[in-house]
Amino acid sequence: MRKLPPLQAIGHALNSVVNYAGMAVRFGRFWVPILFLLGLLEWQFAPPPADPTAATLDSSAVFIQLLTAAGSLVAICSIAVSWHRFILRDEIGPPLRLDRETLRYCINTLIIMLMVLGPILMLALVSLNLPPASSIVLFPAALLLGSIATRLSIKLPAVALGRTDFGFREAWNVSEGNFWPLAAVFALNAAAVLVSALVLLTIIAAFERIAPLGGAILGIALMAVFQLFYTVFNASIFTSLYGFFVERRDF
Repeated sequence: MRKLPPLQAIGHALNSVVNYAGMAVRFGRFWVPILFLLGLLEWQFAPPPADPTAATLDSSAVFIQLLTAAGSLVAICSIAVSWHRFILRDEIGPPLRLDRETLRYCINTLIIMLMVLGPILMLALVSLNLPPASSIVLFPAALLLGSIATRLSIKLPAVALGRTDFGFREAWNVSEGNFWPLAAVFALNAAAVLVSALVLLTIIAAFERIAPLGGAILGIALMAVFQLFYTVFNASIFTSLYGFFVERRDF
């Protein structure tokens, strides 16, 4: 049983992004404009309501949000598949990858997301009807579910490589005894995303104060670029975990 060093795993993933940033741009050069257009579509026709508590269900807005969410998922999964194959197999495939591996990657990503987001949303809804102090349970619950999701996500690089003999059970088994290291990886990843998003939102807000329309459009463009590099960073983490647990590589 191998013991994962969390800081080394995160550092290895970050080094992959820094060292191969040009390749990330290559894989995203078609998808980033698509993400930008999807963001514009949602901003124009399905913006968030000013008062969510009083908002009524708008079927057209819901349809557009589902459409943009599906398009974003395909873009992210396509980039991730290309990145896994490049890091693990030195393969430079087509930048606009839409193949069987991408479809399987989307399906498996959705399964993992539903397994994690579903229980967290249920807990959040229940906590609304309980005393405020009860919300403290959300953090350990999120840490537990995040560790489980990270553990199951070891399957994703195998999906990207076209493997059909490595499923969630195998991902679970190879990472046995690493709950806390994987929880640390999840927490560090979440912290990196939170800090990066806050910095980005601060920059966007500053531009919107100067020129509301231009700032909003610039914000959508910056968010598309952010999605690219976070996708690559997240995929690098799963690649590092797969390499460590499955291919027995060291960092």
